[in-house]
Amino acid sequence: MTWEDAWREGRTRWDAGAPAPALEELIASERLPGGLALVTGAGRGYDAFALAKAGWRVTGLDLAPTAADAFAAERAKSGVAADQARIALGDFFTWKPAQPFDVIWDYTFLCALPLGQRHRWGARMNELLAEGGVLATLVFPMVHPEAGYTGPPWPLFPDDVAAVLPGWTRIHEAEPARSHPGRESKERLALWQR
Repeated sequence: MTWEDAWREGRTRWDAGAPAPALEELIASERLPGGLALVTGAGRGYDAFALAKAGWRVTGLDLAPTAADAFAAERAKSGVAADQARIALGDFFTWKPAQPFDVIWDYTFLCALPLGQRHRWGARMNELLAEGGVLATLVFPMVHPEAGYTGPPWPLFPDDVAAVLPGWTRIHEAEPARSHPGRESKERLALWQR
């Protein structure tokens, strides 16, 4: 199965239909620098549009053309202008943005990568984040699965993220006050800087 197959066939159980409540809390906390934001694995764009409505110029990145189409359709419904939130179609590991980002939001992206690619994700964040920027991760799913579990998503904990960000500082970590239904106690917000 490819991500495009999943989108075309409607097998997108990760799509919660709204921005992550933890992201909305984070935006309200004013812990993030302004400027350019990247949302990895943007899908329909709910998180990208939440950031755009709060003043960031946002790029959503996705690999699947059907996801990019869904992003554009959802943006039209959201009232967010195309110059405030755009979709880029490409492979996270090879995509070349015009400039680095002040904020990167990762939720349900790192946990979807094969475990052997997590270090590549960390190296890529070094390239994509601007000096002084913040990498915001909503770490999910924090579970200890039973034998026979198959992902994605693959279990992920804050220390797993720290392990692939050598030399970075965890500047904030907290359990979100709110989560999408069914994800309660399985998420942790962690902010990182180089």
